[in-house]
Amino acid sequence: AIIYTANILGFSLGAARAVMAVSTSIIIGLVMASLFKDFDLKNRTNVQFEMNEERKQPQWVLLLLFVLMVLILVIGTSSLSLTTRLGIIAMLILGVIILLKYYFNREEIRNWGYETWDLTKKIFPILIIGTFAVGVIAYYLPPETFRAFLGGNSFTSCFTASIIGALLYMPTLLEVPIVSTTFGYSAGIIGSGPALSLLLAGPAVSLPSMFVLQRIMGTKKTTAFITLVVLVSTFAGFAYGKVVG
Repeated sequence: AIIYTANILGFSLGAARAVMAVSTSIIIGLVMASLFKDFDLKNRTNVQFEMNEERKQPQWVLLLLFVLMVLILVIGTSSLSLTTRLGIIAMLILGVIILLKYYFNREEIRNWGYETWDLTKKIFPILIIGTFAVGVIAYYLPPETFRAFLGGNSFTSCFTASIIGALLYMPTLLEVPIVSTTFGYSAGIIGSGPALSLLLAGPAVSLPSMFVLQRIMGTKKTTAFITLVVLVSTFAGFAYGKVVG
């Protein structure tokens, strides 16, 4: 995503996104940990107690299972050919099956399936409806619409860009052509600062994911996270806009 940003939107914006993405992630994580320290400590203690009582798998098994699951997601959405992806995913799935067979009992596997299905029921309808609605709205708005709101590098423009980015669904890698074409960055319609704010806030959160996060994390944590994403993206874009002009 960083390399793609540099190729399409320019090296300066690509480098700024790389630096700011890491920096803002650390800042948001630290602030969230500080805000909900007592809550996290209480839950961590409860979870650790339950894990110590019930879990029998070695640590490396859980780590390997997590890595395999992440690799399935990454490879499945990569730009590799279909044949290559299917071959790699088949091997990864085989690895997951082997781990489940030798290190997990039937009850644990059944509970995993129930939790996965429950999460799917919560996420899928909201994701489909929200993505469709936001996509239709974005499609019918011409780039010139955003000049009055996102032109220049003012704080207001960056803040507006962060709000839009937080609401608009931007799939990974598609945020680059969205900023370039839909919002008109390549045509000079929006400033560099708002463009960076969009690139930071867009992939971090969206209107569909807000509802999903609320169901998983609760209203208080979700509100804090969204607020932090918007504020940090705004200040990052504003600072970048002041530097590049």
